[in-house]
Amino acid sequence: MRLKIQYVAERGKLLLPLHYNYLVQSLIYRTFPEQTASFLHEEGFQIHKRHFKLFTFSRILNKGELVSGNTLSTLKFALGFPDDFVFTVHRKNAGEEALLFRNGISFYFSSAKPFIVKEMAEGTIMKQRFDLLGQKLFVQQIEVMKDPEFSESMLIKTLSPITTYSTIVSETGSKKTYYYSPNEPEFSALVSDNARKKYILIKGKFPESSLKIIPVFFNERKNRAVVYFKGIRIEGWSGVFKLIGPKDLIKITYDAGLGGKSPQGFGMWKVYKPRNYITHFNNGYDRVGHRANAIEKSTGEDSMRSVPAKPYGKSAGLF
Repeated sequence: MRLKIQYVAERGKLLLPLHYNYLVQSLIYRTFPEQTASFLHEEGFQIHKRHFKLFTFSRILNKGELVSGNTLSTLKFALGFPDDFVFTVHRKNAGEEALLFRNGISFYFSSAKPFIVKEMAEGTIMKQRFDLLGQKLFVQQIEVMKDPEFSESMLIKTLSPITTYSTIVSETGSKKTYYYSPNEPEFSALVSDNARKKYILIKGKFPESSLKIIPVFFNERKNRAVVYFKGIRIEGWSGVFKLIGPKDLIKITYDAGLGGKSPQGFGMWKVYKPRNYITHFNNGYDRVGHRANAIEKSTGEDSMRSVPAKPYGKSAGLF
């Protein structure tokens, strides 16, 4: 089940770091009742000594404007940031920079556990007012999204990067995380294994068969996404992929995310249907691409019901 939540900033503008996943996750945890937040953060759902939260969220859907220098300093002063506050910079030789959102922010939240979605919706409606880096946010609208029609072969587009990885231990005992590219066979195998574990936690049984993910519209250089989460560098991949597998297994990945680190804002996707595509040649290799004015059609993101920012009741009629 999926929600779309929209917020407006009290002062009309909002400054966030370039790598904002941790802040959005923090906002989500503060929306839950304390007991649910504690359970998900500290325990989650366990299988084979692994802990899963069984929720995920998208990138912020609004386009942020990159600001730096005097513009950023002026905005920080106007929005009431402390004089000693500095946005963390992860790029070499880069000055302080941030993202400016002028019309609020919105993102998708989903979970394979209905009670998690229900408590997220109820908390959003009841609390109404939130804080990000000392900036006040108010809920503008919350929508329950209609599920798409699932099939055993689907084209999907990422709403947040997909990541899969292994921890490699050297002869000296030091550990290094290796992130797999979608062009490596381990990528699909690890996505499938992750989906299988989530399926077992939700359904209490094994899926009928495994899941396969194939890159379709994908460029290893352009579709690499680097995200810093609490200072840790994570590599993921965006793009258009094909999913092949049982329908109920694919639905689990729609609700709980594809690949690893789902509760940190990875692995959310939507159904993708390209229009006006043509075959063209690129450096001697034919591939499928879009016309310059191609129209992207995404199915399954229709709203079933929406609630504007008013103090409705606990359930607000959403469930």
